[in-house]
Amino acid sequence: MGLKRRIKRRLTRAIQAVLFVVIGTLGLGARLFRREPGLGSIDPATVRRILVIRLDLLGDMVNSMTAVEALHERFLDARMTVFTLPHTAAIPRQFPWVAEVLTLDTNRIRSPRNMLRPTTYRDFAGMAMHLRRERFDLCVSLHGRMASLWAFVSGARGRIGYAREGYPFLFTDPLPGGRFDRPRHEVRWDLDLAAAAGASGANRAPALAAAPAASARMAARLAELGVRDGDTLIGIHGGAVNGSAKRWPPMHWAALADRLIAEQGARVVLTGSAGEVAISEDIRRRMRLQPLVLTGTTDIDELLAVLARCDLVLSGDSGPLHMAVALGRPTVSLYGPTDPRIYGPTPRAGQQALVIRRDLRCSPCYNLLATAECPHGQPACMIDISVREVFAAAKAALERVP
Repeated sequence: MGLKRRIKRRLTRAIQAVLFVVIGTLGLGARLFRREPGLGSIDPATVRRILVIRLDLLGDMVNSMTAVEALHERFLDARMTVFTLPHTAAIPRQFPWVAEVLTLDTNRIRSPRNMLRPTTYRDFAGMAMHLRRERFDLCVSLHGRMASLWAFVSGARGRIGYAREGYPFLFTDPLPGGRFDRPRHEVRWDLDLAAAAGASGANRAPALAAAPAASARMAARLAELGVRDGDTLIGIHGGAVNGSAKRWPPMHWAALADRLIAEQGARVVLTGSAGEVAISEDIRRRMRLQPLVLTGTTDIDELLAVLARCDLVLSGDSGPLHMAVALGRPTVSLYGPTDPRIYGPTPRAGQQALVIRRDLRCSPCYNLLATAECPHGQPACMIDISVREVFAAAKAALERVP
């Protein structure tokens, strides 16, 4: 690493530390010297504006909508705002009772280049002023230190979040604990936050539906690629943005796709974001037969429409997997470094959502501190899952498709 890059990186970390210390000090001061009402002093009948913050991954946003829905059902007259990252914003926009979706790439301060740009601070300041103007009655920080900072900045009368997942003194009502101190599912963690705010904590599965306009566009696109109404369509998502250890090897995906086409007569479509084009191209290049490739050509609404058309979706632990499950589609998923007890699919009653994993001593190892990378260099927990096993599971799932 060059000297100039090292200086930029150190400067970025120093600025981040100063920002966090400043905001943290303000939060601690607010708790010590200013009486904040907290939830115990707020009459639920006066809750008119609610802010929910989720600033991480696509699949987590899908699962979090269960808690947002629970809050909506409890406070039917309240205006619901969701603050999220640009690439996950299409998920809350699916729901008509979400009045506003605010987006900001809060990860910009992790980049030395963006950290030093005046536009970064202009955009952050603009978001802060917008949040303050809204005068939220309730804010739920669903996960992470960054979300807890923005919860405090919002100035909401009541602020809820897990103490071990943020800066607890920035919340008026911190809940003890945090993910990975016990194996509970992501949906359960989120619903318990909603329950702390007075909503129902009853279990529910995420539910999405493809938008009619996007479905029409993708139906036409699939028809152009030769997919007929009666064809069996299988979606394969070979990528995973939060760590390479979550990905099944491209050669395995290629062998599986060839068998599904040759032995099941299926059409196989490869999906993914623009950043996953190289992964899909690697899979396609290793195949003997020809798949359909839509990687990098669809937005989130169009991807939802493609997944909704699939008779079966195959994936590692990824956002599109959770989207497919929320759409009610049958899935076969491959898990390695992430724990399916926390991040596994959450199917509806009677829905097929098979999880395949290897029970190794070192797996699961993912703990939120970094992306899912194998400390041993080669993720045996994924590599050792055989093509034969996944093909058998896919074949069985297809036989149960009505």
